[in-house]
Amino acid sequence: MTDIGAGRIMAAFASLGAAATHLAVAPSHFGDWQLSGMFFFATAVFQAGWALAVMWGAGGRTMAAGLLVNAGSILLWAVSRTSGLPVGPHSGMPEQIDRVDLTTVAFEAAVCVLALWCLWSRHARGFRSSLSAAVVIGAAGAGVAGLALPAVELAGSHSHGHETTDESVPHSHGQDGEHPATPTPGGGEGGTPPTPPTVGETGEPERPAPASSHAHRPGTAPHED
Repeated sequence: MTDIGAGRIMAAFASLGAAATHLAVAPSHFGDWQLSGMFFFATAVFQAGWALAVMWGAGGRTMAAGLLVNAGSILLWAVSRTSGLPVGPHSGMPEQIDRVDLTTVAFEAAVCVLALWCLWSRHARGFRSSLSAAVVIGAAGAGVAGLALPAVELAGSHSHGHETTDESVPHSHGQDGEHPATPTPGGGEGGTPPTPPTVGETGEPERPAPASSHAHRPGTAPHED
């Protein structure tokens, strides 16, 4: 561990943090699209394996592979949050940005920068003692864990922003949870005109029928008008 250098150690722990967040959100992506879930799971496995290989002192090809994979993952994330992926059940629909995404992208960006620096310097500068190496490893592990654990906890409620609920439409409920019918200009519900009240329901007293306007002479039979 004293020979691999601080850059490799930090890159390895950053890759482990990205692997943890990718693995945490993989189940929710499996529910939306199995191919998307497989991609997240495969990316997590690669990032974890790459971190172990770097800690064991892997060469330049391994560093270049980590740089390309993490850069491609960041580019794919940027497309999915701006114009939307061109394939899949939600093609062309941009996804929402949350804390899990930002944490994962931060880890991957750190891996890209550190891997590029290790490729450019070629020879890693080791530590003077095992104690200094242990301090760097502890600090890197604590920092990555402090960022990754909250994101992993939020991954259970990860949302892509595609679903729309009925809460976006204002409405009210009655006591039984039923939607009230829309009133119409006719005064009834659903376009049905109101039924006129029957006699006695309005609370007004009944009026006697008007007497006939014709008078009959005595001894004559009444006739219809």
